[in-house]
Amino acid sequence: MGVAAIAFGTLEPVWAQEAATADATDADGQPAGHVEDAQARLGTVVVTASRREESLQDIPIAVSAYDGAKMQDSQIDSLADLASTTPNVQISGAYTNGNISIRGIGNAAVNAGAESGVAVHLDGAYLAQPLLTLSTFLDVERVEILRGPQGTLFGRNATGGAVNIIPKTPTQELEYGFTASIGVDPDEFRSSAYVSGPLNDSGTIAGRLAYEQAQNKGYTRNDATFGPDFLDDQSVYSTRGQLEWKPSADFSSRIAVDYQSAADNGPAAYFIGTPDPMLPLPIALQGLPVGSPEDRITYANVGNRKIEALGITSTSIWSTGAGDLKALLYYNTSDLEILQDGDGTEADWSTTSFKNSGHEYFGELIFASDPSHAFSYVLGANYFFEALEQDVSVPIAILPVPVNLGGDIDTTSYAVFASGNLDLTSRLSLFGGVRYTNDEKDISEYNNFVGTLNQNDSWGELTYEAGAAFDFTADVSAYVKYNTGFKGGGYSAGGLSPAFDPETNTNIEAGLKGVYFDNTLQANLAAFHMEYEDLQVNQVIGVLSSVTNAAKATIDGLEAEFVIVPTDNLRIEASAALLDATFDEFDTADSARPDLGPLDLAGNHLPNAPEANGSVGIYYDTPFVDGDLTYGARYDWKARDYFSEFNIPLSSQDAVGTLDLSLVYKSSDDHWTASLYALNVTDETIATNVIVVSSLIGSLGLAQYEPGRQIGASISYRY
Repeated sequence: MGVAAIAFGTLEPVWAQEAATADATDADGQPAGHVEDAQARLGTVVVTASRREESLQDIPIAVSAYDGAKMQDSQIDSLADLASTTPNVQISGAYTNGNISIRGIGNAAVNAGAESGVAVHLDGAYLAQPLLTLSTFLDVERVEILRGPQGTLFGRNATGGAVNIIPKTPTQELEYGFTASIGVDPDEFRSSAYVSGPLNDSGTIAGRLAYEQAQNKGYTRNDATFGPDFLDDQSVYSTRGQLEWKPSADFSSRIAVDYQSAADNGPAAYFIGTPDPMLPLPIALQGLPVGSPEDRITYANVGNRKIEALGITSTSIWSTGAGDLKALLYYNTSDLEILQDGDGTEADWSTTSFKNSGHEYFGELIFASDPSHAFSYVLGANYFFEALEQDVSVPIAILPVPVNLGGDIDTTSYAVFASGNLDLTSRLSLFGGVRYTNDEKDISEYNNFVGTLNQNDSWGELTYEAGAAFDFTADVSAYVKYNTGFKGGGYSAGGLSPAFDPETNTNIEAGLKGVYFDNTLQANLAAFHMEYEDLQVNQVIGVLSSVTNAAKATIDGLEAEFVIVPTDNLRIEASAALLDATFDEFDTADSARPDLGPLDLAGNHLPNAPEANGSVGIYYDTPFVDGDLTYGARYDWKARDYFSEFNIPLSSQDAVGTLDLSLVYKSSDDHWTASLYALNVTDETIATNVIVVSSLIGSLGLAQYEPGRQIGASISYRY
């Protein structure tokens, strides 16, 4: 969790950026000013979750949106920091990627060849390897988290949902600013800066440059004789440069170059036991100290992580009388190296080394018609290609040579899609959409204990959506919809096994969004029922992390987000979710407990799908020295979270809650912001992931954890 996480009073879901134009009265005959008053008191946001700009309160999607400026004030710089306040969103650690789980669906596999069920987009481009994006938000305008399948507009790999990260773009006026923060336990320093404005007298050319760095000593001490002194440290640098040419009001073209790098000791892996207490440890590990998550002490003979990524995005927009045409081109290259201890002891028993190298190409063309017409539509097509190379090496003391495996995987995907909205009356509208996606994967893989194999397969799927929306009043609307999702099949590099099947799902959802009680309460509610076929599940088989298909799964849930403003000085934010996500059919074996034989997992909870989670934040403003002082307190809680399809206590996190406190000063001219914060005040020990390795390595449970208590301060200036 990043510095200051969600503790600051300035972090709240934002509900609009532009005030509606008011007539003398609204549709209900009320004074038009009451709508603007709601926006002033509760906040509003214009989002692009429907691939066009719309008010969050108007779109028939369960979506949470967070304003970038307020996240920067609060030093919110990673998706993990937002997960605890967003209903049914979980973030878990993984060796080569972060796993975003929405409504119990995510499954970012470690081995190359499989992809997550949550699609991440940066500046409109799909990211197949979003590891650094999950750990840092650089100069962000807004973050949107869309829950539920987004198969029509976001297509492949969005069966669980989608995350859209929208960066700030060049401005026509000079702007600049900086933020700096320090923290203790561990020692930490973060800073960011930006400058933006016109580059010529006419203002037709503008630029923006942003930079961010994050350093911390590491919150886990390593007591092994060899290896780094600390783990769970951080050394991340990010920069983005942009140029925009806008020769007229009807055309603009922008190019952005992003560079990110990380060089640290990587995450700590704590040995916390075995799934069967009667199972004897390997002789080489017996009697050795194993560290303590509560004391943040572990044993690791090795620890190293290096990540480097470069991305180039070109975006051009033509505005016509009929609508807007947007053309996007994206290229990304990334390299990742991770060396991690594989047993959490001082014994030279096992280590794991990953080396990934990838190149991505993405292009998309979208036309969005004028939304003011009774019938409006979006038409689009895109193309994606990725060349990914992975090499994995796992030395194990009982084997004469390391297990070496990996492969080269080429992924090609294209899609065409259309969606439309028809206003039948001033209150009732119908909406729908359709998309065809085709995926193809080619793999050349190897395993030094098995051999080599070349394979190829392709999958195509038609996904669609249909629904209706109704405005009860100008401030209260409801929707109901049926939609489907698709995630292509793939391979687990090094497994030399046939391709696993695509994952498909259906979703029935109803939502209610509204502002009540004289604009003092905003409430957004959603209820859903999802059914999955061939759900992709990441499993440890031998020394390989592989994807297999569970036959069926059903997910039901409720989600609620509230903003309450009883007075001008007091603001209360709350969110809550209930989730029943279980396998209907899944017969498999546990390689960590092979003696059990085949297991029937019907009724087990899906990984990363706690039955409930909730968050309550209270913020009080008071005048102070030509500005405002905000006292903030937030409590986040979630039920037991299983990290494995086997639902064993060892691979889970008990129900847990955290308390964050803050004190924020903001000057009346909005130039200066200063903050004091205390995160996880009670110093809870919270696992983000637990992997139980196969019996070949000793059926060891290896856990990763969130940071403990953090205390710090920050200051920022904006002009």
